[in-house]
Amino acid sequence: MVLFRRLRPSWADRAVRTGEDHPPTVPAARDGEPGDPAPASLDPAAVPRCFGPVPNVAGSPLPVADRHGRPVPGTGIRKFLDALPLPGPLGRNGLGAHLPVAAPDTITWPGCDYYEIGLQEYPQRLHRDLPATRLRGYRQLNLGTDSSGHNTVIPPDRPWHLGPLIQARRGRPVRIKFINQLPTGRAGELFLPVDETVDGAGVGPLDGPAPYPQNRAAPHLAGGQTAWISAGNPWRWVTPAGEITPYPTGVGATPVPDMPPPGAGATTLYFPNEQSGRLMWLHDNTLGLSRLTVYSGQLALYLLTDPAEERLVADGVLPADQLPLVIQDKTFVPDDDQLAAQDPTWDRDRWGAKGNLWYPHVYQPRQNPYRADGRNPTGRWDYGPWTHDPDGGGSPWVAPVPNPHHDPVAEPDEPPLTPGVPHPSAVPAAYGDTMLVNGAAYPYLTVEPRAYRFRILNACADRSLNLQLYRARSDGPLWPDDGGPADPDAGEVPMVEAIRAADRPAAWPTDGRDGGVPDPRAAGPALIQVGNECGLLPAPVVLPNRPVGYRYDRQDPTVLNVDGHTLLLAPGERADVVVDFSTVPPGATLILYNDCPAPLPRFDPRYDHRTDAPDRTAVGGLPPTRSGYGPNTRTLLQIRVAGAPAPRYDLARLAKRLPGAYAASQRPPIVPQPAYDPAFGTRTPRETLVPARATSVSFTPPGAAAPVTLPLAVKAVGQVFEPRHGRAVGRLGVGHPHAGPLTPATLSLGPADPATEVLFAADPTVPLGAPADGTQLWRIVGDAPQTHPVHVEGCDVQLVNRVGWDGTARPPDANELGWKETVRVNPREDVIVALRPVPPTLPFKIGDSVRLLDPTRPAGARLDASPVSPLDGRPATVVNQLVNLGWEYRWHTRAAGLRDQGMSRPLVLRASPKAPTGLTATPAPGSATALPAIALAWTGNGSRPPATSHLLQRATDATFTVGLTEITVAATATRYTDATVTPGVTYHYRIRAENAVSCSAWSNSVPASVQLTAPARLTAAVPPAAPLRVALRWANRSFATGVDVQRATNPTFTSGPGTTAIAVGDNHVDPAVAPDTTYYYRVRTTYLGASSPWSTVATVTTPPRPGTPGTVCATATAPTPDTAAVILSWSASTPTGPGSGFVVQRALDAAFGQELATFSVTGRGFTNTGLARGVTYHYRIRSFNVVGTSTWTGPVPVTTPA
Repeated sequence: MVLFRRLRPSWADRAVRTGEDHPPTVPAARDGEPGDPAPASLDPAAVPRCFGPVPNVAGSPLPVADRHGRPVPGTGIRKFLDALPLPGPLGRNGLGAHLPVAAPDTITWPGCDYYEIGLQEYPQRLHRDLPATRLRGYRQLNLGTDSSGHNTVIPPDRPWHLGPLIQARRGRPVRIKFINQLPTGRAGELFLPVDETVDGAGVGPLDGPAPYPQNRAAPHLAGGQTAWISAGNPWRWVTPAGEITPYPTGVGATPVPDMPPPGAGATTLYFPNEQSGRLMWLHDNTLGLSRLTVYSGQLALYLLTDPAEERLVADGVLPADQLPLVIQDKTFVPDDDQLAAQDPTWDRDRWGAKGNLWYPHVYQPRQNPYRADGRNPTGRWDYGPWTHDPDGGGSPWVAPVPNPHHDPVAEPDEPPLTPGVPHPSAVPAAYGDTMLVNGAAYPYLTVEPRAYRFRILNACADRSLNLQLYRARSDGPLWPDDGGPADPDAGEVPMVEAIRAADRPAAWPTDGRDGGVPDPRAAGPALIQVGNECGLLPAPVVLPNRPVGYRYDRQDPTVLNVDGHTLLLAPGERADVVVDFSTVPPGATLILYNDCPAPLPRFDPRYDHRTDAPDRTAVGGLPPTRSGYGPNTRTLLQIRVAGAPAPRYDLARLAKRLPGAYAASQRPPIVPQPAYDPAFGTRTPRETLVPARATSVSFTPPGAAAPVTLPLAVKAVGQVFEPRHGRAVGRLGVGHPHAGPLTPATLSLGPADPATEVLFAADPTVPLGAPADGTQLWRIVGDAPQTHPVHVEGCDVQLVNRVGWDGTARPPDANELGWKETVRVNPREDVIVALRPVPPTLPFKIGDSVRLLDPTRPAGARLDASPVSPLDGRPATVVNQLVNLGWEYRWHTRAAGLRDQGMSRPLVLRASPKAPTGLTATPAPGSATALPAIALAWTGNGSRPPATSHLLQRATDATFTVGLTEITVAATATRYTDATVTPGVTYHYRIRAENAVSCSAWSNSVPASVQLTAPARLTAAVPPAAPLRVALRWANRSFATGVDVQRATNPTFTSGPGTTAIAVGDNHVDPAVAPDTTYYYRVRTTYLGASSPWSTVATVTTPPRPGTPGTVCATATAPTPDTAAVILSWSASTPTGPGSGFVVQRALDAAFGQELATFSVTGRGFTNTGLARGVTYHYRIRSFNVVGTSTWTGPVPVTTPA
């Protein structure tokens, strides 16, 4: 029985392993969607031709021309045919598409909004000219709470692309139970090309036949500031319940501690929502797959509002109508004929036929060293072994391999070698040819002539956007009921040549670019930006519409970087924009337009899809785009204005109110700038611009009296060639420890290199720049050939300025003021950013992320890390080992293709105090007045981050699951005495340091048991007074709640034993003793059910009963003339024991009734003096002791002399 899906080795891997120079047989693909069989020209088992004539890049379905050159109805993708999907049921378009709005459950978790979100696979039509597209996305599963406080709101019965929209409010946490409901087994494989050589996408650390499943999910809230356990790090994924895999969850996947265990296939998330209001988005972040999983549809909006923003809306300063615009670029699989001509190795059965998502899977080198010019006309990316770049000149593990298509006679254009890369292969970037807005391809939106607020997200995988608004060439209808376009100009922007003209704005491009530029006379209403991805801006930014412009100063190292734009958004960036349509005539048509180069700024015209572009099929591109049809990446959304105009939007009122709202919503800047003065009432004398080669920054923090100087840490973005296959990949890095004329300035690091970005949690009450402050400033060196959107998780950053490599300092764009989480790093230009992370408040404590440096490799394996230590510049070998990464976040590129291939690094936030060490436990038995206890001692380890307390745990098992007791100890303490222990019980102790949000790892654990001390100096005696008793005395040496007294008649306490429990004391009288018996006693103390050892034994023998005296002799004498005496003696032995003796009675008669006198005598004789002469006295005697008395002797008469 096959339990696990086996890896499919690429043809290059097999060629290297077996020495074959021809493509091996590929295992049979799994069944795909039902339909006609693929034509013979589609062969996914074939080795791709990397050098033409096929481009290995498919285009979305193209219109087919009839014999008259007109498009055949039903072919191609028509623009602006479907309405824009909007939130809620009323936002449905003609295909039913809309953005469901999640309904929170406010009952299950009081004070929180609770959602259960499932990840499911489903079909959805994204355009009426396309069949249903296979997608994966999110869906709410639980009932929401209605206005009456009951959970009756039924969620949608199926997922819809980009849903559900979660609405949250600042200060009210959101809790989510996320359930992976994707198919399992072979059905759960992703329907996009997965390169299993990418770390995390293929073989796991077990290195067996079971690769990582492709139905994993790691939800990540982009822009969310939460605990690391809910941050959606790439390793913290879950697979569906029922998936048979050795990897059911990722490393360190940790549910929320105070929520119930989520069960198999699920996890829980907690979002505190303490940050400023902003648009965020939930998306998948699975290791090795995220570029594909997000592309497959795993994306939903998360809108956080705050009181400052709500006041602006309530007062009419911001429009009440706000519409999300989620912009994506995708390519759809065309029909089989087009697919066979453009991408013949596409696996139609595994990845999908017409209408499904297409994604590049062939790594096409730009180089062909066997051509005279060394170039490959259809190539797209550099190949390391064939470049002059020193990073590409090494020996990758897989070098170029024999080209199976090489035939000098039949195939002279095929070189003898081809890159030794896998197929399918990951690629550095994927640019789609079809623009989607809110999940619909080329939609239209009808608006009234008034102001609207748009919340815009660039959700493209790699494409940046320069968004503008222009009047269309025509306001007529684009499409009739059927047939071709009625008025193609209604879907196009009027263009003019990019040349100088007297009637054009000075900033309008004049570079003669191909296709021209939009006519400035068609410019629509300006975009008024009031917020970015971190919330409100300190002032509104008016963005007049203008095409993208480039820097043309050839002496500037930043030449050809983008220098002018309207709303420039890199992937992952958001914008909060107001557009006032009141200035647009009713009946007018506007086009949301994009002309941003792809890549940015290294423009590749094959990714610029526009109407009437040149035929680029000879260089691997697409044929010209027909007017009214796709592919088109220029025209995104048609906006139709209809209705009665409203008054113009009051921009002056917005400019007056927005600074105050910013101050109420956002934290003050780290580095003061004059732009923030209106918001915070400060006076900043000048702008702070960090110059080139600065190693520190000096400034006076807001509210401070003196300046501070902070060091400037060097970070870097760059491009290298990965050693396994020689493909171009991006890397983040740090300054080289030995940077100089003969060594590189920066050191590139991969995801498995040891962490170099370590932040300390900032305390807002600590002055900025103080020793306990966590502020850092970074210089991010732009050493890559393209602009990289660098995203910092877990905190906001302030963009201070940019500085070119020639020393030219440039302030941030106006819409980059405030706070950012994604920063564009341009080629040959450094970016200065400031960070001051403040951990969120949590209702629970969490520890640190502790994992292997590379969880995809076995422990102890040598890693593909930098051979140079980033700490000291010495040669280094990195071995896979456990490391503490604190609150582990990431900083990475937003370019999806490069992020999956290693352009991501750990960002360590030290929020947890350091763990105590050296814990010892010493038993302290106590005394009669001191409780028994266990004395604990440990060593504290520093004060950064500071601890506010210690948590001491005590349990009766080594796993701390039985009898668990938790004790809070002061942060400064290094000792604690636990006096609540039960003697004789073995306890296990461990301790950790804690603060308001986090906790350290546990210290070492130690066992200890305290024993009570036995009583001392036990004595046993028979008291001299009757009755017969035994009196015991001892000294207690342990604190006691009781005493056990044990008595026996033999020294081993096996004969006649009896135990009496008495109250706490140091003495006891035993009244139940028998005469003439030897007793043995011992005592012990008891406390909380435990007993001390027995004391030493005390022995006592009780006296026998006394016998009747015998042989009484009586002699009368006359010692004086007037008195007489009687001398008595008897033969009985003296009674034994304390209190023993004889009683002598005297009377005048034998019945002892007359003049009775009684005497106590200790010896065996008695002299009775002072008697009268000549009188007869009668005497009798008996013996006594504590046991009792004997019988009387008979009367003994004695007559005194006369």
